[in-house]
Amino acid sequence: MRERDTQRARLYLCDPVLVMLAKPLPKVVDVERYTKKVFASKRVQAAFPRSARWLLPRVGDGRRRRSSCGWSGGISIKLCHRNEAIVLHELAHTICQREYGSNVAGHGWQFCSIYLKLALYMMGREAHDALKKEMKVNRVRFTEPRKRKPMDPEARAALIARLAAYRATATAALVQQ
Repeated sequence: MRERDTQRARLYLCDPVLVMLAKPLPKVVDVERYTKKVFASKRVQAAFPRSARWLLPRVGDGRRRRSSCGWSGGISIKLCHRNEAIVLHELAHTICQREYGSNVAGHGWQFCSIYLKLALYMMGREAHDALKKEMKVNRVRFTEPRKRKPMDPEARAALIARLAAYRATATAALVQQ
């Protein structure tokens, strides 16, 4: 089952920062050329080895669509969205599905991690840092959540005893009122 996409709205608040630094790609041919450049990059190939083995993503012109989109087979970019930032966003969807499969959240931490790396590799440190700062401001996760260590039985028993003592004192305080 696919994870719930809880970060979508918060991530879309971050995108304009990158769009301001992006160069326009007015034609579909320009988007195709940029996509080839991204996938030809040695840094991208090293960071995302599974994606590098696939064919290049197809690039569609975005007609008959409400918005641009990316999937494992390619991207579709509307005329008004043809710039480096939006293309990288949609390519991040493509790479995310190729690397992690389709059961991860559409804008989850895996996607955001890929998006940040693509911004760094293709647009530079300034764009990467601006996007990362905006992600932190909007509380968008871009790293894997930490795993909790299982609690040993002794610590668990001590915690249960402290909780029982607290409840007893809280109940006594309520009764006295």
